[in-house]
Amino acid sequence: MHDHLAALLRGGGGGRHPRAVHGAAAKLGCLASIYLCNNLLLSYISGSLHAEARRLFDEMPQRNVVSWSVLVSGASRLGDLREAFLLFSDMLRSGERGSCDRPNSFVLGALVAGCARAKDTVAGSQAHASALKFGVAEDESVAGALVDMYSKCGRVDSSWRAFALSPQRCVASWTSIISCLVNQGCSEHRDAAIALLKRMLLLKVWPTNATFSCILKVFDAPELLPGGKQIHGCLLKMGTDVDPALGTALIAMYGRCGGVNEMARLSCRIRHDAFSRTSLLVAFARNGCNMEAVWNFREMVMENMVIDQSAVTSLLQVCSSLGQLRMAKEVHCYALKTFFKLDTLLLNATITVYGRCGDVMSAEIIFDRLENKDIISWTALLTCYTQNDLALETLLLFREMLRKGLGSPVFCITSVLRACSSTTNYAVGWQIHSRAVKLGIDDANSVENALLTMYAKCGSVHIALKIFNSMRSRGIISWNALITSFSQHGNEVAAIQLFDLMQEEAVCPDDYTFVGLLSSCSRMGLVAEGCEYFKLMNTKYSVKPKMEHYTCMVDLFARAGRFSDALEFIDAMPCHPDQLVWEALLASCRTHGNVELGRLAAKKILEIRPDDPSPYITLSSIHASIDMWEEKAWNRTVFDVQRVRKDVGSSWVAGEEFSDNTCDVLQVGIT
Repeated sequence: MHDHLAALLRGGGGGRHPRAVHGAAAKLGCLASIYLCNNLLLSYISGSLHAEARRLFDEMPQRNVVSWSVLVSGASRLGDLREAFLLFSDMLRSGERGSCDRPNSFVLGALVAGCARAKDTVAGSQAHASALKFGVAEDESVAGALVDMYSKCGRVDSSWRAFALSPQRCVASWTSIISCLVNQGCSEHRDAAIALLKRMLLLKVWPTNATFSCILKVFDAPELLPGGKQIHGCLLKMGTDVDPALGTALIAMYGRCGGVNEMARLSCRIRHDAFSRTSLLVAFARNGCNMEAVWNFREMVMENMVIDQSAVTSLLQVCSSLGQLRMAKEVHCYALKTFFKLDTLLLNATITVYGRCGDVMSAEIIFDRLENKDIISWTALLTCYTQNDLALETLLLFREMLRKGLGSPVFCITSVLRACSSTTNYAVGWQIHSRAVKLGIDDANSVENALLTMYAKCGSVHIALKIFNSMRSRGIISWNALITSFSQHGNEVAAIQLFDLMQEEAVCPDDYTFVGLLSSCSRMGLVAEGCEYFKLMNTKYSVKPKMEHYTCMVDLFARAGRFSDALEFIDAMPCHPDQLVWEALLASCRTHGNVELGRLAAKKILEIRPDDPSPYITLSSIHASIDMWEEKAWNRTVFDVQRVRKDVGSSWVAGEEFSDNTCDVLQVGIT
């Protein structure tokens, strides 16, 4: 009878109801059969009924090694490592009394697997010692479990030693050691992982989907895209079925390597699940394919896929790149409606996107209601203030961070330095520089660029030049900051010389470079040189002129008194001139006393901004400079009739405006 009951458990009908079979066996007196009890134990463990399994195990009159194996394996899979080792100790004591066989590879393999799940190196070493003691360490399953255990515990040397000493290596062992090497993030280990995959193929140990998923993590930069393509071709040549898990790994690899076209073609050929769709969304967002990411998210919603918070976080990053405030609010509302509680990572992304879109109030509300604020939360709000030119709020928030004992990462330092640059607050900027030196991050490229810009805008050009000369890596931002600094502070010759040096070092200029360069030519009256630089923008460097460049060129001609050339240049512009262009022309008309052209420029400005009082004021000055007092009086009458309001001028010494709040902004934690 016990054979029939055991067959019922194995067949599936009784396996779904092991309690019923257990009751029938007790009623029929069949529990003396070890075979039947072991099948009952297996059914209980498979159904996650561990308490019933342990109760039956304690009631069994006789046990063999299979009984112990089933229970140890169940405790290991449950993550109860303490229970698994207690059972193993009881098994050893039973073996000493002669009531049980010696532990076999199944028992010790299950024990090692439990240590791998718990990432317990000490317990894993003890299990390894027991495997050596009982002579099963070289068993294929135990050796594979040891390689995997040491791999998950981060013990690369021990994992490699267990792999090397294994006489027979299954594909699971190869996969485990490859995963161990890949996860170290070191280029040498990654090269070794690729070499192991090649060795597998030479030995005709065919990789599985899990093996390919591991090795694909190696390729995480655009220059590694050809290698990733080779792995993809290899698995296709071997006839490997690309399941959703492997498809997710391939999409993630192409996303990291910038293979947008390959990623799009692959997404049309694989079976998608929630994980692959999320991976595709992240890959699109990472490569700037914003609309593709939005459409992918809509398809996930339409297909009723399970959307996790990481997908919503990636979509918020897309909204941030597009600067779409309305879309960001829709995504935020969707998250509030879908999830019971938003995690900190998603809320940090929400603060960032609101800051990028200019909705500072919403960013502050989310930050204030955030329960677990981490350093990323503080940095997100700090960046929000900086991006929206709220210098005082930036400095006060940074002071609060210091008082709470929070760290000062590179992003915080650069944001505060930007605030100091916008207010030309040299005193606070110097304190921020001191803190960066104290933290040892003053040589970070972004911090050096921020310091260079801050000192340049505060008028300390000699300090900016010293920082520039000490930089190990000088990008286009560094060159632009120094060129602009020289141009703004009256050293136009140095700005032009710096551009020549920039060309010698083969640094390609951008549009900001030419703004500083053309401004320098305008102030020095170098019309021919300015025209040549303007021509080089498009012909040599493929930089399309913007309105700032057109304004500089009009100012260049007008300052030199070449008003006819300035008007011809304005007429030849491919776009409609804005207010700045006409203001540049009007300012030069004031200098040269050109009344007729000044009236034209003033009229154009008033057409664009009727409430702007500056044209009337400038025209009055032009008329007064050439003794046209009646026209000056007429301008004043029109000014009064229009009731245009002129803001009262004000000035302050750098640092005085912030004296009550921020002069001591860094006293906490520095002095």
